[in-house]
Amino acid sequence: MRRTVDEFNAAIVDVPFDPAVKDGRSSRVDPPKSNWAQALDSPPFYGFAVACGITFTFGGLCIDQHARVLDSRGAPIRGLYAAGEMVGGLFYGNYPGGTGLTSGAIFGRIAGEHAARKVSSPSRRGRLR
Repeated sequence: MRRTVDEFNAAIVDVPFDPAVKDGRSSRVDPPKSNWAQALDSPPFYGFAVACGITFTFGGLCIDQHARVLDSRGAPIRGLYAAGEMVGGLFYGNYPGGTGLTSGAIFGRIAGEHAARKVSSPSRRGRLR
């Protein structure tokens, strides 16, 4: 661990630290730390087991106003709905914080209501469209 910390500290690009902007203060290690790199020089140091996860996809499936997934021709795929981070076309150029939860709540409700109406309809019982 000491060797890793020393390598990280030695690889920091020495430019002024500015937490308000992407400052280019990087550490040229693998994988690189691209901004806001600060030397790890104040013990105690701790190690933690971590696991990776996908926070968001910034793109995804195309849906219609009922949250039905559309095929490549723009036609709804029978019985397939999408909501939240699976939905594409919601963002351009940036990802405002919290919007994944919002799109999941909005399109989740739309998809659930639409699917429930389809299966509860006496003429369509058991057939989603």
